[in-house]
Amino acid sequence: MLVRQINAGRGVVENEFSRVVTRDGNSGGAGLVAQIFDLRESFEWRGLGEVPYSALKIRPAFAEWDAERKFDLHYHQVPDHKQCECGAILRGVKRPSDCKLFGTVCTPESPMGSCMVSNEGACAAHYSYGRFRDIAVVAA
Repeated sequence: MLVRQINAGRGVVENEFSRVVTRDGNSGGAGLVAQIFDLRESFEWRGLGEVPYSALKIRPAFAEWDAERKFDLHYHQVPDHKQCECGAILRGVKRPSDCKLFGTVCTPESPMGSCMVSNEGACAAHYSYGRFRDIAVVAA
């Protein structure tokens, strides 16, 4: 049986895993995450910048499984192109087609910003599956 919930008039959300995930979430899984991870005070998300308490880090008790510590990894900022609109697109303020670079110099084969880097990015998905819906259709 599906658990259905009306989402503020935006449609129906269906929980296909109601046998293991209740309306209140998975308390066992949440407990394990809380046991192993801490919130980072700050984290820089490509396209969004610094967002406080938005990412996890492995607790010191589990340091032997922490790749950042084990391999002495350090974050290196990778800025988007100056004309890239990824930040606004990720925040929902703009659409991929609003970006001057979209579909011209910025494509999945030559990404200029974080939204086009992987096929799961907003711009890459729109480029592959939705960009032609933005083009006005002229009747013949």
